[in-house]
Amino acid sequence: MLRGAVYIFLLLLIAGCVVKEVQEPTPEPGLTTIPVYQKGTYAFSTRQAIGLLEKRKELEKKRREEIKRRIKEAQISGLDDPWIPPQPVDPDTLPPALKDFPKDTYGYPDWTRAVDEKLIEPRNYVTEDKPDTEPLDLDILFEINDRLMANVRFSHKVHTFWLSCKNCHPGIFKEKRGANKFNMYDIWNGEYCGRCHGKVAFQPKGFDNCQRCHNVRKKTMGIR
Repeated sequence: MLRGAVYIFLLLLIAGCVVKEVQEPTPEPGLTTIPVYQKGTYAFSTRQAIGLLEKRKELEKKRREEIKRRIKEAQISGLDDPWIPPQPVDPDTLPPALKDFPKDTYGYPDWTRAVDEKLIEPRNYVTEDKPDTEPLDLDILFEINDRLMANVRFSHKVHTFWLSCKNCHPGIFKEKRGANKFNMYDIWNGEYCGRCHGKVAFQPKGFDNCQRCHNVRKKTMGIR
């Protein structure tokens, strides 16, 4: 009786150990992939994480290609290297009326300082009457998407001393936060700030001139 039970047990054990064909496992995202958690749940999808990663790679590739294209176009068009300071102005080449003006680092007339020092009062001489509007005392901070570059503080007071609001709005700048997307290449090519700077205002190139606009340090400025 005992032997029969042992035989049956052995037969069942052998039958359970029969090797069966197993299909190759399908490739699945591993734990090295950062999971994407669905909002409001604890569930996550590694497949979705891979999709987002591939999308980011494609966007980064397009961004790099765009930068290369713009640099190549700038070289073809003969655009000077913006980091090279502008050529200093020889005072003897300036008109006699400007020789006694305060100068910037490169010898160009500093119009704002000339007004501050009461050397000129252009608003009082445009018309016999006092101008209808006073300069707008409002600063705008431009957040620069670069950890190594300081932000820009734009002074309406300085600019509206010379110009009407209609000179810039809405033809050059839209009056809405975040609506104006541009970079230094646009300015160097004569767009946005470059409509005046580099022509009738100081040039937007040369480190000393860079600091005239980029003068608001970030709280976390630098390299981590």
